[in-house]
Amino acid sequence: MKKTALYVALFSLFVVLTSTIEDTNYDTKALKKELIQELKPDYKYDSSNINHFELKSETQGAEIQVPIFSNEKYRLLFNTAEFSSDFEIKIYNKKQGSKNRKILYAVKGSETDQHVFIFEPENAKTMYIEYTIPSTEEKGVKGCIVFLMGYKIG
Repeated sequence: MKKTALYVALFSLFVVLTSTIEDTNYDTKALKKELIQELKPDYKYDSSNINHFELKSETQGAEIQVPIFSNEKYRLLFNTAEFSSDFEIKIYNKKQGSKNRKILYAVKGSETDQHVFIFEPENAKTMYIEYTIPSTEEKGVKGCIVFLMGYKIG
């Protein structure tokens, strides 16, 4: 019962944090489906978050809190197939501005030709995902980064 209540709370938090859906030319359902395939066979879908960005002349960022339950194993996945510009995804152990904040995972779009990224944290505790989109002269171009989380079955 306690575990179910925690999962409901986690799902509710992600619904609140999920960015509003915009009119776009990309299929976020297909992006999520691709990530769900990466959960099989050992992980079960938990929740997801889609962050929409429009390129601007100033650096953009977003931070998302991801509550993690200590008795579970998780797989965090990102799909950047519909984001044509440079980006950085960093996962921290503490929120922005905290002392002794450590990077647990980092990826730069300019350093890879991949579009699916997977992180399996060793120690389960609340994490903070930070997206950074550098400034660009290319304005008005829209894209999204899809985040999906699964937990280990059994």
